[in-house]
Amino acid sequence: MNEKTADAISQIMKSATQTHPLFLGLDAEKTEEMRQILVKSMQTMVAPKPEDVGEWFQSWIEYQSEFTKLWLTTLSGMGKDSAEPSKDRRFSAEEWSKGLYPFLHQSYELTAKAMVDMAEKMGLPDHDQRKLNFYTRVTADGLSPSNYALTNPEVLKLAMETNGQSLVDGFQNLLADLEKGYITTTDESAFTVGENLATTPGAVIFRNELIEILQYTPTTSKVRANPILIVPPCVNKFYIFDINENKSMIRYLVEQGNAVFTISWRNPDSKMAEYDWNDYIEKGILTALDVTADITKADKVDLLSWCNASAMMMAALAVMPEKQKKLVRTATFLSAMADFTDPGEIEVFVDKPQIEAYKHRLKTTKVATGRDIAQAMAMLHVNESIWGFVINNYLKGKSPPPFDILFWNSDTSNLPAKWLEYYTEEMYVANKLKDPGALTLLDTPVDIGKIDVPCYFVAATGDHIVPWKASFDALNRVAGESEFILTSGGHVSGMVINHPHKSRRYFLSDATDADTADAWQASATRTDGSWWPHWLEWLKARDGAEDRAAPGALGSKKYPELAPAPGTYVTEKVPQSG
Repeated sequence: MNEKTADAISQIMKSATQTHPLFLGLDAEKTEEMRQILVKSMQTMVAPKPEDVGEWFQSWIEYQSEFTKLWLTTLSGMGKDSAEPSKDRRFSAEEWSKGLYPFLHQSYELTAKAMVDMAEKMGLPDHDQRKLNFYTRVTADGLSPSNYALTNPEVLKLAMETNGQSLVDGFQNLLADLEKGYITTTDESAFTVGENLATTPGAVIFRNELIEILQYTPTTSKVRANPILIVPPCVNKFYIFDINENKSMIRYLVEQGNAVFTISWRNPDSKMAEYDWNDYIEKGILTALDVTADITKADKVDLLSWCNASAMMMAALAVMPEKQKKLVRTATFLSAMADFTDPGEIEVFVDKPQIEAYKHRLKTTKVATGRDIAQAMAMLHVNESIWGFVINNYLKGKSPPPFDILFWNSDTSNLPAKWLEYYTEEMYVANKLKDPGALTLLDTPVDIGKIDVPCYFVAATGDHIVPWKASFDALNRVAGESEFILTSGGHVSGMVINHPHKSRRYFLSDATDADTADAWQASATRTDGSWWPHWLEWLKARDGAEDRAAPGALGSKKYPELAPAPGTYVTEKVPQSG
């Protein structure tokens, strides 16, 4: 690309970034930096490195050859009733195999493949390459003819069958979602937290400005001496652990004779922008540990955390005073990550330019809004999480059916600006949690190698947020006795939606001292069923105390009942879009 052409493209991009609403609110300097990176990338694409020219040329020849074959096949097949259905489920309906629609979706598939293939041969540094690959796939998915009414034969057929009513209904759905500010993914009217979600009986027995602590009503005459304290992620509502009677982990634990407590994090607004990891550890985890031990008069407490709460709990165990450390009997980590070298699919969002650009938005919103976070997660599976609902809701005029997990997923939570900045910069970018003393919290150097309580790690084969091998790495960084479980499923289904009455499976290995995840996996054996019963047996084997009579009332004189479960913070109305 010559200098004149590069300047012209640069000016076009500059004009776009100054006028397009997509870029409004972003820091001007960071936007300019991103623009320069894009121009440089385009120059590289037009004039790749000499060693890449052959691959680029071959990709282009293959694309042209395949497209020519497609044209010839289409022309020779004109007049036939139908063509072979596509393997892409977006085009699997019968309507896509008739007339010119096979050419339409096949030409798109070829073009999308060419875009991805060419992007993958850019030869950029690893992170930049993965980011380019990701955004290229997102762009290619957005160009699919299935996403637009005039090029989707299913949409046109339905419009004809309904006399256009499907398009009218779709437009009404679109207007309603524009007013809400997000895409509807489930029938939200079918669910109410506290009525048909989060229904396990219990009460709020403590509240401060950051958390409520819930204690659940025992259903057995005796309970384990060591209570279980659940530390849920602060990026979503806690009731994923109590989604409904058939899926609830909390209800299951209570039914198995456990005294169960959980933190319910407050959904922060702009007034809580300065709350940081020190606050979440001290006013959250450590406070909940003290309250749980005080109410139950237990010598020891079993801790359970998930996702970003696992990182917080590792940090908390590393810095908590000796008096509180003596209260911890075991620590269980679901989807834990200490080494952020391979942070899963969300890596594409985490680098200094993107973080700096988003920090400019945080100056205005004071919190990372729940909608921002949800949209980023949806982009990881854009066809299922975005375009599928656009087609169904807006083009076909249908309403999504009730689905409790999707309701919970759409019931978003904000994150304080300072909390998120620390998490992304110190852990994802600088990767300091794994290094002894690299972080300091509560005026104490963080060294997770000093965690010497028995630890139980659970990872999932299909977890796209925390790769299971990253969780295995955390196992080898703590000093205490440890167990590792690899369960089937994803980030949610492998962990907290794993009720024993469903068909489940997990993997165990005696090689807990294996140096690598691959070595552990080579000796692992499959067990049918949920990992929950195995975990409870693991806890009981380390109790060191006899079961005790279940309490006749919740709370205590010092900590009286404040509100029935699921509490007030979980339903508190806080703006989620900035």
